[in-house]
Parts: sequence; C-alpha cells; structure tokens
Amino acid sequence: MIIKALEKPKINYEKPTFTLDVNQVALRNPNSWPPEMDGLAQLEYNYFGPQTIELCVTPRTPEEIKYGIPIDQLGDSAYRRFQKSKLFKLRPDDTLLTLKGQEANVLWNGIRFILFPSVDDTHLNPNQRSDIDQIFFHTTASGSLENSAFVTTDNNFHAHKNELKSELGIEIANPAGIWSEYSSYDNIVNPSQDDIDDLIKGQKDYLIKLQKEANS
Repeated sequence: MIIKALEKPKINYEKPTFTLDVNQVALRNPNSWPPEMDGLAQLEYNYFGPQTIELCVTPRTPEEIKYGIPIDQLGDSAYRRFQKSKLFKLRPDDTLLTLKGQEANVLWNGIRFILFPSVDDTHLNPNQRSDIDQIFFHTTASGSLENSAFVTTDNNFHAHKNELKSELGIEIANPAGIWSEYSSYDNIVNPSQDDIDDLIKGQKDYLIKLQKEANS
C-alpha cells in the first residue's frame, strides 16, 4: 500500500457505493450509449429512484485553483478541498480515509506514478491531473468501504486496475460489470425501459430548468 492509512480494515457501509468517472455522466438516451456503458442507466435509476445505492462524481477542479501549486503538493490541496465538501461532512468518520501530515501528497503522487509513469511533471496535462484527482477522491471518500468501486470505461484506468487494487485497495470496474455483480442484490431494482426513459427525461427537464434560472 502507498501509505499506512490504506491498510485499515474495510467498512461494511449501508449501501453499495460507486464513484462515476466524469465521462460516465451522460444525458443522452441510453439507446444511443455504446455497449460499454450498459448498466449505467440501471445504476442511476437505483440512485435517483429507490436510493438503494450511492453514486458520487468527483468534481473537475478548475486549473486556476491549482495554478502555482507544485506537483508534489497537489495532494494536500485536493484533500483540503474534499474536506469542505458535503459528502465529507455527511459521511461517518470511519468510512473516510483520514490523512495526516504529508500523507495526502504521498497518496496523490503515488496515484500519479501509477496512472502516468512515463510522463514527467512538466508534461502532465490538465486532463491527466484530473484523472489523478478522481482516483484520489474515490480512494479518500470510498476506498475504505467493502462494496465500492470506481466506475469507468477509460482504458488507462483499466490498464492499471491491478496496480490500483494492490497499492490503493480500490476496485476499477465498468458499468456493465458493476450492474452484473450487484443487480441480483435483494433490494436492487431492475428498472423497465419506461422507468429509464422517465429518468432521462427528468434529468433533461431539470437541466433545462437550471439553464433558464441561470440566464434569468
């Protein structure tokens, strides 16, 4: 494990908890999604409807917030942002990874070298730093939970999933794999196509409402 804090026993939390890669957040009808996103609509339905699972999305931090911060200090910056979030404040303490001293920086940089081992600091681009942030936030927020995973179709995450498992103790999975694993749980609902269509329509309507309010 990259840091000692990661070695603590896993917690049996009340709900299966999944962190969605920001690229998994989609408003198009699921009929137009590629096959690798199969299962995502069912996961979203169980989150927005019966609330049988927990879904999280790590924020994409604007680059200006990171401006001037050395690469080896970005972990501490990310951890302090996470501590201000609603998720951090609502979760029971034992479900979160508590980082002390330089642990946040060691963790962030450890993830950085797993995901992008051949990229030097000067060529680490904003999208790559965002990917590191996403795994950092998932590890800190949900890596201590038994039934948790980072859900993505990104090839780079999957190419390093074994190392991320051994060094961080986290699972990397695609939506279809997670749905296949958890759909048989007693309280998980298998929605109909009409249920999914209603969910997507509701999301689109809500987005339009937000856009109108923002422009009024």
